[in-house]
Amino acid sequence: MIILQRMDANDYQIVEFLIRDGRMPYAQIANQIGVSTGTVHQRVKRLRERGYIDSFTVELNWEALGYPVDAFISIRDNESRGLAELSERLRTIPFIKSSAAVTGEFDLLLHIKARSSRHLGEILDEIRQIAPGPSRTVVTLSSYIEGQIPPLPADAD
Repeated sequence: MIILQRMDANDYQIVEFLIRDGRMPYAQIANQIGVSTGTVHQRVKRLRERGYIDSFTVELNWEALGYPVDAFISIRDNESRGLAELSERLRTIPFIKSSAAVTGEFDLLLHIKARSSRHLGEILDEIRQIAPGPSRTVVTLSSYIEGQIPPLPADAD
């Protein structure tokens, strides 16, 4: 079990630098906040151990990778199998980037990456085989804000 302990001002600064650039050298972060490189290394290690930092990731350019179609599909679990079981069955479709339980008219919101509108139609057919209930599809035309991170607390005790 991970026990979250409070972060201090230096921890928040380190996290903010890593959010902007997860590959930023610890020496550069240390220089920016006025501590030693070893201090930054130890704090990052502790932030990971305490569960504040889950991982360091890469943001992919999906269009360059051949997946220019971005869609969100809302589905309902009409067969009462449970969302965890339904999500496991949907996991077999590799073009589902994420699945989230949501409130309202539908139960799950799926984020899809597809090669074309025809390919999206094929993915929708696969989804309907697994979840035959009502669905709603929204295709992204343009993205204006992506990867924005809510502000971290300005001051820590």
